Amino acid sequence: MNQSKSWLIKAKKLCGEIGPEDGVDPRIIARTMERKSGNRKSQQLAKEARHVITMVFAGELCDPVFEDIEIVDVTVSEDGQFFVVSLTQADTDYEYDEQAILEKCMVVQGYLRSAIAQTVKRKRVPSMKFEWVPLKNEVS
Repeated sequence: MNQSKSWLIKAKKLCGEIGPEDGVDPRIIARTMERKSGNRKSQQLAKEARHVITMVFAGELCDPVFEDIEIVDVTVSEDGQFFVVSLTQADTDYEYDEQAILEKCMVVQGYLRSAIAQTVKRKRVPSMKFEWVPLKNEVS
């Protein structure tokens, strides 16, 4: 029996199935694997920013329009200069003007940035860009 077949028999005893990565040095696999896109710290900051924006919209702002807005996602742009905040309408009973909501969000942007800075204890917080995401049942 040649050496490659004896290795195969030993490997089958150790595991139920032979995969394409069996017998390859794990360090080589780790080097060739794709890394997660984005910076981990930026993702943590975006998660905290989403939490703060949700709390401010729900309680601190006295405008009833902000109570019916749902934050879909908050991401940090690739260069780290902007939060991209995706918004949608949470309540479908009343239709809001998307442009008016985005303008109101731009007005309170400074307050939101200051609330985020206080929460995460940072001196500088990225600017914000707001975008409207239509509901799934809306027809564009």
